[in-house]
Amino acid sequence: MIPRLGKMASLIALGLFYGGQSGLLKAQQDLPPEVVAYADLVLYNGKILTADDDFTTAEAVAVRDGKFMAVGESDRIRRMAGPQTRQVDLNGRSVVPGLWDPHLHQAWIGQVLKTGSWRLRLTHLDSGLEEIKKIVDQAPAGEWLFLSGPYNKVLINELNRQLLDPISPHNPLVIVTGCNIAVANGLALEAVPPETGGIVKDPETGEPTGLISGFALGVLAYDVRPQPQITEENIQQQRQILRKLNYQGLTTVIGRSQGLTFSILKEVWARGELTTRIRVAHELIRQNPNAEAYLKRMGNLSGFGDDMMKIHGTTVQPVDCNNNGGAALTWSGKIRELDTSPYGPYGKNYWASFGNDLENSEWQNIILANRYGWNITSMHTQGDQAASIVLDVFEKANQEKPLQGRWAFDHSLFRTDENIRRAKELGVIFSVGPKYLFQQNPDGLVYQYGADQVNRLTRVRSMIDAGMKPVMEADIRGPWSRPLWNMEMLITRNNGTGGRTWGEDQKITRQEALWMKTNWAAYYSEDEEILGTIEVGKLADLVVLGGDYMTVPEDQISELSIDLTVVDGKVVYDRARDGVITLPFWDDRGGGSFAVTPTVTSSR
Repeated sequence: MIPRLGKMASLIALGLFYGGQSGLLKAQQDLPPEVVAYADLVLYNGKILTADDDFTTAEAVAVRDGKFMAVGESDRIRRMAGPQTRQVDLNGRSVVPGLWDPHLHQAWIGQVLKTGSWRLRLTHLDSGLEEIKKIVDQAPAGEWLFLSGPYNKVLINELNRQLLDPISPHNPLVIVTGCNIAVANGLALEAVPPETGGIVKDPETGEPTGLISGFALGVLAYDVRPQPQITEENIQQQRQILRKLNYQGLTTVIGRSQGLTFSILKEVWARGELTTRIRVAHELIRQNPNAEAYLKRMGNLSGFGDDMMKIHGTTVQPVDCNNNGGAALTWSGKIRELDTSPYGPYGKNYWASFGNDLENSEWQNIILANRYGWNITSMHTQGDQAASIVLDVFEKANQEKPLQGRWAFDHSLFRTDENIRRAKELGVIFSVGPKYLFQQNPDGLVYQYGADQVNRLTRVRSMIDAGMKPVMEADIRGPWSRPLWNMEMLITRNNGTGGRTWGEDQKITRQEALWMKTNWAAYYSEDEEILGTIEVGKLADLVVLGGDYMTVPEDQISELSIDLTVVDGKVVYDRARDGVITLPFWDDRGGGSFAVTPTVTSSR
C-alpha cells in the first residue's frame, strides 16, 4: 500500500520514478492543469507588512487563484514561480494589504447624479430669487426641479414657499442643502402627505412655510423625484471612478447607496468589471416614513452578496450636519458663530427640529432596522451631542433585541470620554475623518470653537486606548482623499500648512494607522476572515508602495507612490503601465466636479 503523499512529495516520487530532473519535468507536463499550478504573482526582496494582529513582517509573498498562497523568505517564495508567473523585485519597498475607505461620497456615480447639476449661490435673497427664476424659465412646464443650495441663513431663514410660488408656478421646485433640509414650493408640497413629519408650519396660520426636513424631504428626494435612466455612459463613468480608487491604493470602499447607485454598481458587478470591492449601506429606510413596510417587503438583506459586492447594512438621516457650516451638534457652545450660520451656538438636532419630532423620526427607524435584523452603518455624526443621541437610540434598540452585525457611525470629529466608553460597551465602531481637522488648516474650527477645543478633536488615541478599533475615512474628494495622506495626518497630527501640531497626545503609530485602513476596516465590514491582512488563504488584495512605509520620515508618508494595486489576485493598477490617473470629476488637487451634461433635474 503506497502511503498518501502531499502534492510536492508526489511530484518528487514521480520524478524519481521517471528518472531524475527530466523525469520530474515529464511528470509535471503529464499532469492535468487542475492538479498543480505555479503562483500567478510573486513579490520578493521587500518588506511585507501583513497587518495581522501581531504585525508580522516577511520578505516575500506569492499569490495564486486570487488568494495568498504563501508568505515568507524570498528564496522559498521564488521557488513557487513558474514560466508564466509575474515576479516583482521590490528592492526593499513595502507591500501592505489592500487599503479601505469606509466612507467616501464620490465613490459612486449614482450619488453624484442624484444631486443634480445646478448649484445655487444664494448669498442674498433678491439675487438668489433671480438666480432661481433663470433656471425655472429654462425648464418645460411640469418638470420637477431639484436644485442644490448652500446651508446658510438666506435659504433656512428667508426663503419660503410664498416667495417661490410666483417664480415657479408650473414646476414643482425643491432646493436642498447639504444638511438634509430643503425649501419647496406649493406644487412640490402637494406630493407630501400633510401628516408627514418634517413639514415646518407657520405657528400662527398652521400653513406650511416651505421649509422641510426628515420624512417630508425623504418623500420628495427618494419617492417622488424622477430617477434618470441608467446609461452606458454612467456605467463606464463608474468604472473610471473605480480606476481612480485603485490608483490611490484603495481596494475596498464602504458607502451609502440609494436605488440608482445600487443599480449602477450592480451592473458593473454583473459584468465582472468591479476593480474595487463594494460594501453598501443601503438607504432604503433613510428619511422613510414607511420604513417598517419596506423592511417587511425586503426582508433582511444585511450581509447579502459576494466577496466583490455586498450589502453591509442600512443607514438613516444624520442627527446633525457639518462643522464647517456651524451645524455640528455639540455639548460645548461656540465662542463665536459664523455670520452665515443659522444653527445657533450648539448646532441643530435634525431629528427634533425643522418640523420633526424625535420619537417619530430616524430614531424610530433605527429601532425598526434592528428589530428586522439590519445593522446601522455609514451614518454621519460629527458632534459629541449628536453621538450621545445616536448612542441613546442604539442602547434602546439593544435593550429590545441585541444588536447584530457591526454598528458604526462616521466622521467622529467631536467625541467625549463618555461617548467613547458607551460606544465600546455597545461594540459600536467609530469611522474617523482626518480631513475635518487637517484638510487645509483648522482656522475655521478655531474661529468657532477656540484653539483649546480644537486641540481636543479627532481623539483616535483615546479610542484605541479604550480598546476600540476605529477606522479611517476620506469622506469626500480633494487632496485629502488619498489613504496615505489620511494615515500621515493621524500619525503626525500636523498637515504642514500651519506648522502647529493639533492634539499631540492623540498621535497614533504607523502600525495603528495601517490597521485602521486594513485589518480593522475588514472587521468593520465583517470581512475579517477573508480580507484585511496578508495571510495564507485570504483573498489577495494588496498594494506595493514606492518605498518603506516603516522607515520613511513620518511627514513624507503621503509622498509614497502607489506602484501596484492588486484586487482578488489581479493587477488593477500598475504605475509603470498606467501612470498617473486623472479624471475631470475628481483629481488630486480637489478641483472640478463630475462632468455630467448640465440639467435642471435628475430626470433628464
